[in-house]
Amino acid sequence: MINSRHLTSLRLLLASSTLLSGCVLNPGPGSLNVDPDGKPTSIFFGRTALSPSNWDTITKSIKDSDKESLGVEVNRVHDGSLRIILPANNSFRSGKTNINRKMFPILDKIVTELKQTQNLRIKVVGHTDSQGDEINNQALSVQRASAVAHYLIKKGVKSVRIDIEGRGSIDPLMSNDTTYGRAVNRRIELYLYELR
Repeated sequence: MINSRHLTSLRLLLASSTLLSGCVLNPGPGSLNVDPDGKPTSIFFGRTALSPSNWDTITKSIKDSDKESLGVEVNRVHDGSLRIILPANNSFRSGKTNINRKMFPILDKIVTELKQTQNLRIKVVGHTDSQGDEINNQALSVQRASAVAHYLIKKGVKSVRIDIEGRGSIDPLMSNDTTYGRAVNRRIELYLYELR
């Protein structure tokens, strides 16, 4: 039986999906799939995901925008994308979906990079820790990914260039048995990739 808390979470999840209908919700054709060797296998509108030659410049630019040392990580992924990890503790208040203003300079820098390189696309993935129930964690992860996507759209990034996904607590980076591990697992991951 679904209680009122679950019903509210499901309604919020549906509302987020409706608002972002121009974005691609995964899984789908915009997903970054890789073969066993870690090479991209997805076809994006007839094109493959590739790594721009200026990843180092983009990485430095994003890292430099973290003036308050919020713990933002930027690294390359084996599928050719550039992953930016925003710790949820610095991005959102506990259990909330409003983006902390401290993250604006980092998100603004990502917007600048997207505007400068029209072939760049972005995938926004929300993650939670394992505290609470699965339905609420899933809804919160989608809502937070949606909040980031809304911010990017508000700043001028076209919604068709954005994929969103909520993974709840199913993809932890560390064990959820410790406070530190749970803090690390609560995050937003942004994947930049280029279409050619």
